[in-house]
Amino acid sequence: MTVRVEATRLVPGRGDVITNGVVVFDVSGIVFAGDASSAPDTPDAEVVKTETVMPGMWECHGHFIGIYTANIDEAFITRPQLSSMRVTADAKRVLEAGFTSVREMGGLGTFLGRSIEEGAVVGPTVYGSGSMLSMTAGHGDSHSMDIGVARQLHAHIWGEDNIVDGPDECRAGVRRMLRLGAKVIKVHASGGVLSELDDPQLPQFTKSELEAIVDEAARMERVVGAHCHGKRGIMNALEAGVRTIEHGTFTDDEAADAMVETGAVLVPTRFIVDLLIREGEERGMPEYAKKKIEMTAEAHADGIALAIEKGVKIALGTDIWATGIWGRNGEELPLLVDCGMSTLQAIEAATANGPATLGPQAPNAGQLKEGMDADVICISGDPISDISILADPDNVTHVFKGGVRYKG
Repeated sequence: MTVRVEATRLVPGRGDVITNGVVVFDVSGIVFAGDASSAPDTPDAEVVKTETVMPGMWECHGHFIGIYTANIDEAFITRPQLSSMRVTADAKRVLEAGFTSVREMGGLGTFLGRSIEEGAVVGPTVYGSGSMLSMTAGHGDSHSMDIGVARQLHAHIWGEDNIVDGPDECRAGVRRMLRLGAKVIKVHASGGVLSELDDPQLPQFTKSELEAIVDEAARMERVVGAHCHGKRGIMNALEAGVRTIEHGTFTDDEAADAMVETGAVLVPTRFIVDLLIREGEERGMPEYAKKKIEMTAEAHADGIALAIEKGVKIALGTDIWATGIWGRNGEELPLLVDCGMSTLQAIEAATANGPATLGPQAPNAGQLKEGMDADVICISGDPISDISILADPDNVTHVFKGGVRYKG
């Protein structure tokens, strides 16, 4: 069935807002998006009237892992069957918040994405990485247990062992993720916050290891996204050909310039830093993680602000990991504005810039243009004048994914 959305304002994702806009679409894609005076006649279309129409939003760094606390060890004492049930509710929640696409950077996303494609679960289009490649003692290792037990548990929960050392094992690790159906490859190129023994500022993996991961992924037309807090990790990742920098906490002038020069995309995930500073203790964040988040929070805001000033391409990501928090993804937009973006830039980060994080696996989505996929949402209110509107799922009145209505 053809749908015609008539809006007070059409926000295309990239470009200027159109007053009195119309979007016409069906399951095959967008037929028209533009000024009402140029819109085609559609006498048989279903008409939806709204204040704002815009593309479905993109979450470019989330984790469907089905735990509740800010302690990753919870995943190892929770049956994966139970975690899998929980993330189906998370998927529906984020779709109804207006996010029609999710780049899932380590967790159950490959399996969840397949179940959504099959029609068994309601949710966004999910582009999963499988697990997250880590060196021994790296951010994706489990420091609290024997290495053999860690490998077994990782394979049991995520589907494949993710701990790799040396270029050959790194290539094999990429292949294991592809075996799960990964659409993107995730690697830890620096230490992290929620892991126990590693330092967020120190690099992980050698250059030859990172190059092997990037090369193996590229042969299968996958890009690599690298978790990076410290500058050395950022630079190593960019030199190896990594496509996206996740977090980018200690970004400085040299690192930002390198992102611009290489065309890399920054996915800053300000939401998770803000959340853990405010709610980490009540969410069971370990003491070692509390110290790390306090050490990185201010630098992270400064790094995002610098990247915005330098013109780094930025895509929205939150690093949401917990059941019950999914659906709050839109809270990232006002945080990006706080760091220096205009409201239109924040919306572009949440829409048109999303597909750039997937390279050859990207769909024809993220903008309201003729021929694009019909991922369309309707908003009550004006997000250009008040970006916080997009942080409240209740303001998302209609959600269409691939031309099919899922809300409204």
